[in-house]
Amino acid sequence: MISKIKIFYNDNKVWMYLGKYILISFLLAVGAILIDIRFIPILDYIPAFLMTSVDLAQSILGTLSGSLLTITTFTFSTIMVVLTMYSSNFSPRVVNNFLTDKITMKVLGIFVGGFFYCIIALFFMKESYADYLVISATIAVIYSVLCVIYFVIFVYNVSSSIQATKLISRLYDESSEIIERTLKNRENHLIVDLHAVGEFKSELEIISDTSGYLEFVEFKEILNTLKDMESKFIIKIDIGDFVSKNQVIAILYYNEDLKDEELMANLIKSFSIEEERIAYNDYRFSLQKIIDIALRAMSPGINDPNTSIHCINILGVLLSKLSEIKGEYTIIKDENSKSQIVYEDFHFKEDLYSTFYQIVHYGKKDISIVLSIFNALKTISMSSSNDKIVIIKEFSDYIYQNSINNFNHEFDLEMLKKAQESI
Repeated sequence: MISKIKIFYNDNKVWMYLGKYILISFLLAVGAILIDIRFIPILDYIPAFLMTSVDLAQSILGTLSGSLLTITTFTFSTIMVVLTMYSSNFSPRVVNNFLTDKITMKVLGIFVGGFFYCIIALFFMKESYADYLVISATIAVIYSVLCVIYFVIFVYNVSSSIQATKLISRLYDESSEIIERTLKNRENHLIVDLHAVGEFKSELEIISDTSGYLEFVEFKEILNTLKDMESKFIIKIDIGDFVSKNQVIAILYYNEDLKDEELMANLIKSFSIEEERIAYNDYRFSLQKIIDIALRAMSPGINDPNTSIHCINILGVLLSKLSEIKGEYTIIKDENSKSQIVYEDFHFKEDLYSTFYQIVHYGKKDISIVLSIFNALKTISMSSSNDKIVIIKEFSDYIYQNSINNFNHEFDLEMLKKAQESI
């Protein structure tokens, strides 16, 4: 349940931040109004220089509301320009990284919240209080100073966000965090390279009732559903995989006599399948973003091989973390349940291939790209076990055979051979 809430929060960050600051501004406006009408008697304790007349307050609030609305429109336009640039120069998949950036969301929320504060405070500024001194305008002025500070921070953030190296660095941090979170979820579970189904009387195929991307699996709910059964539940898909309607996503092996339709309905609820793919639990999707930037940088329209090389180096570092992982299957058990879940969460050979095969295809005629891939493989091999080094060497042969025919000069051939042999 906690993981579902976190995924929902990450999927709706923009609205959460916007709603948060609008609520804060609304409460601030209510507090200021209650102070101004003397419902909360603290004006006597506030220095006179911090208070203004009603006429001056109305003028200040009216001016600031228009200014904040204007700067909100300008900020929104800037965000749209950056999103367009992200989509055209980097990848459509990294657009959400800028949109959900904390500074971007804060700036929008603070500006919109400030506009709401000024409008609400102005609406309740009655002429009957013309002889009173009020605090609403002073709060609005302080709020406007905060808006200016955040606008400067936003401009600096935009200028750094459009730099490829900064974006790649943030994507590296995101990918590394997801990998560490995935590894943490494996703790206290049995890790194996192979598994056997065993002997059971019956089997039930769990069929998806919708199409989309698998975001999360509630293992505890599955074990709780099967707690009174001696069974083995084998999951056939992984986080981030696209699932089509009527596809088999898991198989349950069991001995008891049960109503299959009711059991399937309970088990399918534990699979969270959504229309869009998100990176919260899906390290492969976060890697795909870096791959997209590398591919876009190699395109003739952009022709920036150094950015591609930087992406390949980063991918090598991230895959070196994956190469340290032992076992392909996680066996999930619970002391209160007789059942167990078999889940294939890591497959190094597939991860290695899916990370580099597109880069190999589009960059096999560029000697700098090919050499950088060999260098990334060398980085990965430094942290790998013997069985994974065999896979890396096989993959290096695949790269060598795909690229060798594209180069004729002895120097290029010598460098390629040397790079291959260094692994």
